[in-house]
Amino acid sequence: MRSDLCLVMDQGSHSSRAMVFDRFGNCLSQGQVQVKTRLTQPNRAEQQPTDILISLKRAALEAVSKLKREDRAKLRTAALTTQRSSVLCWDADDGNPLTPIISWQDRRGFHYIDDLMPLASMVRQLTGLYPNAHLPASKLRWCLEHMIFNTAKHRIRGGPVASWLIKQLLHEQPDLIDGVSAARTMLFSLKDRDWHPELLDLFQLPDSLLPKVRPSKYNFGTLKLPGLSLPLNYVSGDQAAALFAFGEPSQDNLYINLGSGGFMNRVLTERGLHPQERILHHLIHSDKQPLYSAEATINGAANALDWAFNICRPDTRDIDSWAEKCTDPPLFMNMVGGVGSPYWQSLDRSCWINDCDDPEARMVAVMESIVFLICRNIRAMSALPPAKQIIIGGGISQLSSLCQRVADLSGLPVLRYEQHEITSLGAAWQVLPNSVRDFVPEKTFTPQANGPLALRYQSWLNTFNEYLDSLEG
Repeated sequence: MRSDLCLVMDQGSHSSRAMVFDRFGNCLSQGQVQVKTRLTQPNRAEQQPTDILISLKRAALEAVSKLKREDRAKLRTAALTTQRSSVLCWDADDGNPLTPIISWQDRRGFHYIDDLMPLASMVRQLTGLYPNAHLPASKLRWCLEHMIFNTAKHRIRGGPVASWLIKQLLHEQPDLIDGVSAARTMLFSLKDRDWHPELLDLFQLPDSLLPKVRPSKYNFGTLKLPGLSLPLNYVSGDQAAALFAFGEPSQDNLYINLGSGGFMNRVLTERGLHPQERILHHLIHSDKQPLYSAEATINGAANALDWAFNICRPDTRDIDSWAEKCTDPPLFMNMVGGVGSPYWQSLDRSCWINDCDDPEARMVAVMESIVFLICRNIRAMSALPPAKQIIIGGGISQLSSLCQRVADLSGLPVLRYEQHEITSLGAAWQVLPNSVRDFVPEKTFTPQANGPLALRYQSWLNTFNEYLDSLEG
């Protein structure tokens, strides 16, 4: 048992990854294949299903091929994590995709959300979610109303991308989905832990459309790749899995994961809405004893920086050094991908206020806007018991200037670990028996007095609120 290994496949916005872990969280090998997202106006973001499937298979085979022969023989199990809000439709008989993958960034169904806002309280009570166009329900309705399917209605399936990947990767070709991904659709009842007929009626979706819901830890079937056959024993959403990267998540911590988008989680041990200000109440582990979280979302994180790099075109990407010398950057109204919690604004009207011609200062402003959105959401979570520390991960957590600013404004120590791929690490902890996590932080950012930053945050907050009001007016 001590030598058992697991293969974790993680399908993300920019790439498909596969990593092989032992029970101590050591990564023995990995593979990664970049993927493309087609962004078109208005509000659309799509991926080609076959490209995503091939990329995930290639990443898995690359990771396995890099193992020593004796380690390859120790592979015992597999896990799959994916974007929670990316969806598509497929043929139940042969698994062939009937639509593109509509990315989590896509907001084409926003008008359905606008129409149901009078029922937002009911939706929130059933699902724990604040209605917004990033979630799958409105995208599935859009598909059924606008796509032409040359197949019988009873054969049409639709759901999160994880369900289609399960169908394609497993020998049994089941139509299944884990409870965590299902809970993100806005069609799933937290109380009943299943699809809710009233929500299906609300979005005019047939119950035959959706796959059957199973726990996160479940024998989904047999992963079949050339020269490899493993049981798939864990499926979950990326952000939920990341919470288990360093063992059982603690209620004392605020967890921040900064990838393309940003996600902030406080663990809750029981279901039931708290009076947080437009914060999501989400399932993070689907089992007999489920775990929940209060979750805040930041739509513009790494993708906001990428967007700004394409516009500003600085000579390098050294944001940390620019942040040291730039004492008075402009303010950036970060609406890249729309605005997540607690505002839930689907428009993308990003701009700089008090702008300048210095591309480095403009990039620092974008970085600080991510910090400011984090701190605004910390305030929105104030109904919860205060966190004692922040654990930060994801690609742009490597920006020390960002981490220090989060510590300064929040007043909480920020712990950053060397292990950056925390989604896969969390999945490995779940699936390997007797997993152990003895990691220590690579760096702890201690809060420091930073008056100019606090003044910029207050100025940004006032300006951002006024800017959003002007767009809604």
